[in-house]
Amino acid sequence: KQWYQRRVRGIAGWNQREPALTGKFHVGDQLLSLNGQPVTTVAEANSIMEMTPSGVELLLKRLPMAVEYKLHRKDDGESWGMQLRQNRLVDVIHGSIAWMAGLQPFSAQFRGEPCAWAVTQVNSVPVSILCRSTDVILKKIDGQSRDTSIIFQPSEFVTILSDSLREQPHYEDFVARS
Repeated sequence: KQWYQRRVRGIAGWNQREPALTGKFHVGDQLLSLNGQPVTTVAEANSIMEMTPSGVELLLKRLPMAVEYKLHRKDDGESWGMQLRQNRLVDVIHGSIAWMAGLQPFSAQFRGEPCAWAVTQVNSVPVSILCRSTDVILKKIDGQSRDTSIIFQPSEFVTILSDSLREQPHYEDFVARS
């Protein structure tokens, strides 16, 4: 199996040792079908893949719970105005670049409840959903000159994906590197 999807129907990771998968999946993608057959569980997906060892046709819904913010700053050293704790957005400074772009903390929704946002991608590069270092993520964001693109997803959704990924044997092989 080259990727892993949780019952909440989100891709949690993919085999990082398979170069052919680079850029094909995004954390949070929803797998809809394999070879035209609807898929709702990992067991169904495994069954279909075992019947077709030469390869499968995937139908994905790209990042259905995600929002993307494209931010621009006038000067390289100007603050984006976001405060993160690990990969979670905890605050946005009033009047900052992020604020002016409409980014608000705790404005995500998951299963009808408000929650925080979690960073899952910066400038088309995945951020590990298991990342515990705020500094690593901030370097990705601040490492860009004046433009950055950030994908946020509901933190509760990302927590479910990361917890389910940790349940898998050799899960480390499926984690996007930050």
